[in-house]
Amino acid sequence: MIAWLLVGLTVAAGYGWAARLLREQGWLAVMLGISISIGALTLIMVAEALVGIPLTLAGITLPYFVLMLPAWWKFRPQIPQLPKTWTERLVLLVLLLIAGAILFNGAYWPFYRADAVGIYQPTAAAIFQTRALVPLTGADSLYHTYPILIPLTYTYAYLAAGWQNEYLAKASTTLLSLACLPAAYVLGRMLHSPRAGWLAALVLALTPFFGAWASAGYVDLPMAFFYTLAAIFALRVWESGQTRDAVIAGALIGLAAWTKNAALIGVPLLAIWLLWGVIQKRVMGRALSLSLAACAAAAGGWYVRNLVGAGFLIPATAWTDQAQHTLDSALVYLTHPENFGASGWLIVGGIGAGLIAARHGNTGARLILLWTLPFFAAWWLFVSYDPRFLLLFLPPLCALAGDLLARAWDWIGAAWHPRYRIVLVLLLLMLTAQALARAVEFKYDLLRAPLMSDAAKHAIVYRD
Repeated sequence: MIAWLLVGLTVAAGYGWAARLLREQGWLAVMLGISISIGALTLIMVAEALVGIPLTLAGITLPYFVLMLPAWWKFRPQIPQLPKTWTERLVLLVLLLIAGAILFNGAYWPFYRADAVGIYQPTAAAIFQTRALVPLTGADSLYHTYPILIPLTYTYAYLAAGWQNEYLAKASTTLLSLACLPAAYVLGRMLHSPRAGWLAALVLALTPFFGAWASAGYVDLPMAFFYTLAAIFALRVWESGQTRDAVIAGALIGLAAWTKNAALIGVPLLAIWLLWGVIQKRVMGRALSLSLAACAAAAGGWYVRNLVGAGFLIPATAWTDQAQHTLDSALVYLTHPENFGASGWLIVGGIGAGLIAARHGNTGARLILLWTLPFFAAWWLFVSYDPRFLLLFLPPLCALAGDLLARAWDWIGAAWHPRYRIVLVLLLLMLTAQALARAVEFKYDLLRAPLMSDAAKHAIVYRD
């Protein structure tokens, strides 16, 4: 339990700096705090490893809290504002139920998905056992050049527990995946209203793919969290003109690239956005350079190491020859209901409405379309054999869907709202039951022996 408490304190410690940077408290500060916490922790670990310092719990934790604690001096944290209407409270309850089921699945079962078992956990285990990074061996270092924010997070959990505690490790990164929900909420709120924010988070939570992968121990949704948060700050740059927001956006893109190398696509997209802001005199020129510098500070060291030690920046592990350039893959949100369900139709509708809004000068719609459509094009051209990669930019698309739903509700008119509300609540309860069922795996084994041992759990998840 001490290990769980330590990891929890470590994740929460960044909130002080986040609130001071933003000069406000709330959900955005919570999310930025998580980013600061995980980013600072893993960057301390890789910096120590690169200079030859053995990775130990004390050697990591002490400098980490030396950096974090000054922000808490004479600081009083506040509870984020909770919804006031009963409909928003119902949505919050649904989100908490789904998030709780996903977190339970992450904390109860060990790693069992292919890449988690074959790449991320073995990397973390090797670092834990040797107290050093896995050495590069030239051009055949493919998987050893993957960004390691997630494996280092696992390693810290192992160090805190004193053994390879897969449950603590998996729970810590499941929290990063679940952070996509408030990120979608904030982005949807910025697009239209709090109602759009709640609907955006709800669309994401009810997407079958989200429940299936949020607790898998993969890097896709943690990357999506940083990438979505970067979109929020990029939009804030346009609205405020603050260089501080541009720097934070750049650092978040860097953390996304420090999580998964596909996020490098976001670097030129952020540069294009800020350059357009400079041209439109909404952003100062130095904001662009400082933002890219922050991005390089967060992720550049790892890619330089790859170039020096392996001879390349990004490993050639994408099977681009298997990309499916078909109409079915182009319409993936509609043609694969097992992955996207009703959310897929809402996403497509949100994209269509976003294109219309962007044509009429809507800044938020323009940003999200810039953030997602080039990413989708890259997926379709190079890696459309695996729809899982669509998770990387799913939350911003759900924000567009939430915006569409909120505008549709306003268009219906208040006189008609009571007639639809009961039907919508019943539909929501049905979809919630389905989402809860998807969130927890190996349910029958769990019901037969809820207090099973670690060995029994591994036997279950590996039996296939």
